[in-house]
Amino acid sequence: MAAFVHCNFRSNILCMSVDVSVLLPDNERSRLFLENKQEPVKYKTLYLLHGFTGDYMSYLRTSNIERYADEYQIMVVMPSIYNSAYTDMKYGLDYFTYLSKELMHFIELTFPASQKREERFVAGMSMGGYGAYKFGLSCPEKFCAIGGVAGSYHAEYRYQGKVSTVSTLCEGLYGDPPQIVPEVHDVFTLLKQLKEEGKEIPRLYTCCGTEDRRYQDSVDLKEFAEKLEIPMVFEQGPGKHDMIFFDEYIQRILKWMLCP
Repeated sequence: MAAFVHCNFRSNILCMSVDVSVLLPDNERSRLFLENKQEPVKYKTLYLLHGFTGDYMSYLRTSNIERYADEYQIMVVMPSIYNSAYTDMKYGLDYFTYLSKELMHFIELTFPASQKREERFVAGMSMGGYGAYKFGLSCPEKFCAIGGVAGSYHAEYRYQGKVSTVSTLCEGLYGDPPQIVPEVHDVFTLLKQLKEEGKEIPRLYTCCGTEDRRYQDSVDLKEFAEKLEIPMVFEQGPGKHDMIFFDEYIQRILKWMLCP
């Protein structure tokens, strides 16, 4: 079983203590110990982002991600970003800056995480799927692949009442009245910009259950990528917006990420 490390450290950007779960795969560490080798191990690393109401323990409590970390020999980083929608809030804290700059620096300074783009990945479910695409498309130089499970990809739906949230939270996120900045918050705009600028785009994957309330978001993202002629793997199957579907499809995502 992968080693589970709970980190609590002070974020200089957020000016508060933050929690992060880290999984370190066991097999490679055991092999080096048994063979008495001193060579350093740098793990391929997945940043796995939680959904609305979740935190750093969400996937540990509701999926078999510990087992998959060992099976695929990948380090998994699961931070608490709370209900921030992976955003530098209009009236609140700079959660996206913390995620994209401070957290990654802390992880690579503290743990044996690879610093190579081709060995970094980001994924998530629901709000975390949106966060994964926002993170990966805003920082394409950091990641080689992005995976989303039932992502809430339309940022504007939050304050239009089309996702489960409250208006006061949206005002904190996007202002009063709420308004998104497409070049900052909208993953469709970010994807189009990368295409127009000729930048290298991470490999893209999205999936959703056919009975999921967020199903159309994934279809919209797939169809948008097709119009831009950007390759994207899209998978669907029976399932709702729950961790049963996530646990099945995170295995597919890991296989797709690590065995292209």
